[in-house]
Amino acid sequence: MNQQLEILPARDRPTADEERFLKPGGWWHRDGDRIICDLCPRACAMKEGDRGFCFVRQNLNNEMMLTTFGRSTGFCIDPIEKKPLNHFYPGTSVLSFGTAGCNLGCKFCQNWDISKSREVEKLSELAMPDDIARAAKSLGCHSVAYTYNDPVVWAEYAIETAKSCREAGVKNVAVTAGYITPEARGPFYEFIDAANVDLKAFTEEFYYKITLSHLEPILETLIWLKRETDIWFEITNLIIPDANDDPGELRKMCDWVLENVGDDVPVHFSAFHPDFRMRDRGNTPHETLITARDIALNTGIKHVYVGNVNDLARQSTYCSNCKQLVIERDWYQLGRYGLKGNRCVHCEHEMPGRFLARPGAWGRKRQRVDMRQFNGSLSGNNMTQQGQQADNTADAIAQALQFLNQKPSAPAPKAVPTQTAAANKEARPMATATAAPPTSIELTSDQESLIRKAAADYIGAATLDRRATPPDLSSIANAPVSGVFTSLKRKGRLRSCCGSFGQTMPLQKCLAEAAHRTATNDPRFPRISPSEVPHLDMEVWLLFAPEKINERGEDRINAVQVGTHGLQLIKGQNRGLLLPGVPVDAGWDTEQFLQQVCIKAGVPPTSWKDDDTTIFRFAGKAIRGGLVDGDGKFPLAPPLYVDSDMRALEQYCRDTIAAVIRGSTPMYYCPNVSDSNVNGAAVVVTPPGSSRDINLSRLNLKQQMPLQSTLFSLCSDLAATLRRRGMMSGKFDLEISIMYDSAMHGTVAEPDLNGLESRCVLVIEHNKTGWLFDRSLSSEQLVEEAAELTQVADPNFSALYSMAIQSSGNRLAGSSVPKAVRGESERSPGVAGKFYPGTDAEINAELDRMLAGDAPVEPCKAAMVPHAGWRFSGQLAADVLKRIKFPKSVICIGPKHTPNGVEWSVAPHHVWKLPGGNVDSDYALAKQLSDSIPGLQMDAAAHQQEHGIEVELPIIHRLSPETKVVGLALGGGNLDRCEQAADALAEVIKEMDEPPLLLISSDMNHYANDEETRRLDALALKELDRLDPDALFNVCSSNHISMCGMIPAVIVLKTLKKLNRLHQSRTVGYATSADVTGDTNRVVGYAGRIFQ
Repeated sequence: MNQQLEILPARDRPTADEERFLKPGGWWHRDGDRIICDLCPRACAMKEGDRGFCFVRQNLNNEMMLTTFGRSTGFCIDPIEKKPLNHFYPGTSVLSFGTAGCNLGCKFCQNWDISKSREVEKLSELAMPDDIARAAKSLGCHSVAYTYNDPVVWAEYAIETAKSCREAGVKNVAVTAGYITPEARGPFYEFIDAANVDLKAFTEEFYYKITLSHLEPILETLIWLKRETDIWFEITNLIIPDANDDPGELRKMCDWVLENVGDDVPVHFSAFHPDFRMRDRGNTPHETLITARDIALNTGIKHVYVGNVNDLARQSTYCSNCKQLVIERDWYQLGRYGLKGNRCVHCEHEMPGRFLARPGAWGRKRQRVDMRQFNGSLSGNNMTQQGQQADNTADAIAQALQFLNQKPSAPAPKAVPTQTAAANKEARPMATATAAPPTSIELTSDQESLIRKAAADYIGAATLDRRATPPDLSSIANAPVSGVFTSLKRKGRLRSCCGSFGQTMPLQKCLAEAAHRTATNDPRFPRISPSEVPHLDMEVWLLFAPEKINERGEDRINAVQVGTHGLQLIKGQNRGLLLPGVPVDAGWDTEQFLQQVCIKAGVPPTSWKDDDTTIFRFAGKAIRGGLVDGDGKFPLAPPLYVDSDMRALEQYCRDTIAAVIRGSTPMYYCPNVSDSNVNGAAVVVTPPGSSRDINLSRLNLKQQMPLQSTLFSLCSDLAATLRRRGMMSGKFDLEISIMYDSAMHGTVAEPDLNGLESRCVLVIEHNKTGWLFDRSLSSEQLVEEAAELTQVADPNFSALYSMAIQSSGNRLAGSSVPKAVRGESERSPGVAGKFYPGTDAEINAELDRMLAGDAPVEPCKAAMVPHAGWRFSGQLAADVLKRIKFPKSVICIGPKHTPNGVEWSVAPHHVWKLPGGNVDSDYALAKQLSDSIPGLQMDAAAHQQEHGIEVELPIIHRLSPETKVVGLALGGGNLDRCEQAADALAEVIKEMDEPPLLLISSDMNHYANDEETRRLDALALKELDRLDPDALFNVCSSNHISMCGMIPAVIVLKTLKKLNRLHQSRTVGYATSADVTGDTNRVVGYAGRIFQ
């Protein structure tokens, strides 16, 4: 049989269709009228026009073509720990991206919206290899990650990008399942510096049935990486309940890892969450991850981690020699760091991996990146992401210098630089140019008007994805500025604000980039909708004269003048910038201005005082006006589909559901209808003879999703639901809705209803969302009913959005609101072994130590105790509790630390189980509280992993074994809600035979340095000791004091005041975590109080 073999690098031949971004592919051979793909073990055989299983490799003209070269999606800056890679330059940032398609068929795919997408031509980003390398370098990313879907299927694109990154000095990271042939491994990994290999299970049955692949090729890849390369790699195993969580299988996997790749390769056990086609089971229990980690450690693997859960102790790195903590991780945020280079600071033992002299400081941020600014075919390669370093291009500097050197008689406005070159070198935080930064430019009113109109045109065109046609700015186009920001507001509320700052740049270039980013890529908000344009006010800020503030500490207050200066703060890799008009609009004084720029940078509010914090002040000129002149009209976004397409999509959904119910093979996409990226989709089915419909929706305001794969997924889920209900006839009424073009409308309390007509309304409050479309309702009625669907507790903090909608029905209503879970009668321990010892013997030994010594015991009305791990605050909690004569019942009220469950909850259990003993709850009292306090629900989910109550239980049980404890976990709140809760709680207590002890569970300020923490805590404790709940609320809010139990404290004080049972506060003690760790840089405060 005639066969022709082709191995990458492929022949350099012309692309058949450059507009579709085709790239001649490698690793294939001919076999008769087909070509066989040799890239992965699937060995797809493709006739002319066929695509492989991965969908992105296609037979065109009897040759292999990659159809996604330069087409990518999901560009974000992540912490490297998110890949996960814990031993590869910790703390650094990585530019992550992927494409469409995958060579595995995992039913549990967590990135199905990308890997299963069939519409590769309309992915959201154009990014060629040099563009990606340029972006990573400009944004200060240490590495680029090929991730989301498996880069093996787009190997040609990944290899070319890796080459460009290597040349630019940027590291390359492959996140892969390792399903690749031996002949392709070498070329694919040639420029890769690190990899995370997803070892999905350790049985062939799992791989064959669940992923439609085989186990052995992955094991061969791992062995090859270890024995044939110097690539650093780590292994991830996603543990799926009742699929690959058998301890025996985990033990076999760990034995294989130890024997074949060694004890130094880190292993990550990650929690599963239901997705794609595997939504028939819950999340992985935390205990299962802990068990897996223990198995791996007992096997002899030195560095084992758990992921997708909050577990600081098991996400941190320990020296395998001396067992000391060397890298502390709170999710992806690094804390204490005990490595010097690659050696433990405690014992000099070498740590396996790749490490810098100092860790990175990217933190846990995730920042989207608009790649259009880095596209080599477009202007704008210097446009910066917010808080990232600008790329200093020679042409921009040359244009600005040319303008500076113009003679006074030239028609352009006069620039007046006043700073010396030496001063300039220190003044510009983001520049390396040699020109002095401009201090101002003189503009006529006509020129200011032209700038405003140009900015408005750039923004308007970006919302419609059209080419801008700005007015002629030739007279001032190259005027030098140190930065430009465009800011949009809607009825005084910030809608979007983006720009760049720091280097000398030509005005028009900088303006165009700032305006485009403001319209499309402010990471805090959805992109601007055309429907919003007539209702937005704009400020164009021209920035000048950046100057480093050389004063230190408190003296920096004197170097800043509100109304004159803007500020940029830099601390490590964290940056924040506030324009000169921000403090004026907010009514801040200078100290508040400095605090807020810290918050903008993502650092503690008092970091402006630190010597390792750099602050620049700068001047600014604002040009203000609306976005639309004349009649105030602006074209709306066109409909995505014509009526015939909508009918075809609706019929496709009917056919898909019917096919899945019958068990036949469905179509995976609707033929003859183009795909689109949308913000939401819904399919509603009404069975015959039923008045209740089945409604499945997917919505995302910021991240768009491919419509066709989303509809297929919704239909598959609906079919499964119908089958479970025995509805096998395939007869039903069906409606579909498609949502796109999201817009913001303020809050439920202060809505801006302009442009809301005929759109789908969304209301979001914390973790609750409601959406509503109804052709018969007015805008006011839509908002009111959507708020009811969302179960809004505080309209002032409930954001209001809308989306354009195309629907085959007249009404769509839905909500995603946590539902209270009754749970088991006994609540199992959630944090034993983490916040306090995990065995009865260890608990008793620690209680003996903490409770040693006598103290006077007396009745009290309330108390406040800290709730950190016993190592940090257990002694202070014990010192408080051992002074109390306990009544029959305790109502312990603490903050809600986890995202699980409802916002305000009371534990619905009869018993709190603890290692070696139980504590009774008072179910009847818990039920009475739930019935009486507005918004309080009996919910087990909110308490499952909550530590704020559990850490106090062993101490209470030792001191008063007969006392019953009712636990409340409260999320956000305001003074009005606290007042209502206190009214209800006081009435409940009045009816009790014996008043309960009200126990406040709260730590004090979090994560400032020790000196500042003590200062802030003193402010809060002063009001607490004055027994003034409103003042406590206000001082914590105005000073950004992160006292996590502030709301519980306010409620308890108000309740006791209403009962006339609050007369004095007695101090038991105060401490910070630095008293234990010795680390004074980032601490938590703890206070103990008794109230009489």
